Amino acid sequence: MISLDIKEAFDHLQYTSIGNSLDNLKYHSNTLETLIDILSNRKVAINTSQGPATWNQQQSCPQDSCTGYAFWNLEFKNLANKALQTFKTWTDKHKLEISLDKTNYLHINKNRSGPIGYSGIQWGQNNIKRASVIKYLGVLIDDKLNFATHLSAIKNKSLILHQGLKNVAGTIWGLRENIRRQLYLTVVEKVILYASAAWAHNLTARQQKVLSSIQRKFLLNIRGAYNSSPTTALQVIEGLMPLHIKAKMQSTLVRVGRLCRNCVYEGIHFDHESYEQPSPPSKIHPAHFSLEDRISHGGQVPSNRTPIEVYTDGSKKNDQTGSALCAIANEAITKTWKAKLIPANTVFQAEMLALKAAIEWANTANEDVNIWSDSESGLQALKSFNVKRKIT
Repeated sequence: MISLDIKEAFDHLQYTSIGNSLDNLKYHSNTLETLIDILSNRKVAINTSQGPATWNQQQSCPQDSCTGYAFWNLEFKNLANKALQTFKTWTDKHKLEISLDKTNYLHINKNRSGPIGYSGIQWGQNNIKRASVIKYLGVLIDDKLNFATHLSAIKNKSLILHQGLKNVAGTIWGLRENIRRQLYLTVVEKVILYASAAWAHNLTARQQKVLSSIQRKFLLNIRGAYNSSPTTALQVIEGLMPLHIKAKMQSTLVRVGRLCRNCVYEGIHFDHESYEQPSPPSKIHPAHFSLEDRISHGGQVPSNRTPIEVYTDGSKKNDQTGSALCAIANEAITKTWKAKLIPANTVFQAEMLALKAAIEWANTANEDVNIWSDSESGLQALKSFNVKRKIT
């Protein structure tokens, strides 16, 4: 799926293109003549100091009017048919056949009071059926983009999962509470929140209640509580986050961490530039860089001692994160460096920053340098041939 946006689409819609589309449309003649008449001989008049000024209008239609959407639907249909004809030529060339029974198109229209849209998108001589819902990679996308159908399908699927859980664990028999809780976290919650980054960004109050009702059944089964027990109390007792909050968190994480978009969650602004972004893995052939001879870990001591030894460290305590290094030559401290990081930084990032500073300083020295670190994960990351983090 390729998403394109036409700049100032309604302002640049040409009347000649609309007229050609209307001429090819098989519809009631009186309606077509009315629409053609609306687009004919249109003039714009404005009062000036020299008197009224007029000029012919050859484009533009009101964006929020019914005719505006209808005219664009006409142009879209023609464009879609041309694109499908190009694709059909390719399939015919490679002797491929399209299953018309499984082929549909989805017309997305958030304006509930607006027009439904015209049919007539064709594959060869056959009309393609219009669908109100299309399933893509397990997500049900509806023509209103509110994902109500998807949430309804999740609710039905959760009933099956709940019944399966009840078959292996009752309120006073079967699996222990901690096992039931683990099953919920590792199976049920993963199924319910599948692709939540796509549908959970703007949850309505009604959709939040649907997710809460889904979670409630499992909370009652895990705890073995009475049906009158409050949902919030069960969530606190079991230490389980409400589904709508977890769904929004996952959606925010994907938008900020992977899509590099700024996001606002619960009044907190998340700027994607403030977080480390994954970089494409850079693979190094072992023959080009003998890392096993240059990095030792696990208590191994290098056989060669160098005139300069650099010791690095990174730590975090009480939301205070920092990095430091110390270089020693001839039993004397020759170089010190330290940096304070923000509370959001991890110990791994602090350790890697210290190693990075030590390597940069060692490159400026004219002698061989040994760099010492107590970070096993940092040394393993440096030794890896498949680097994913930018700092590494």
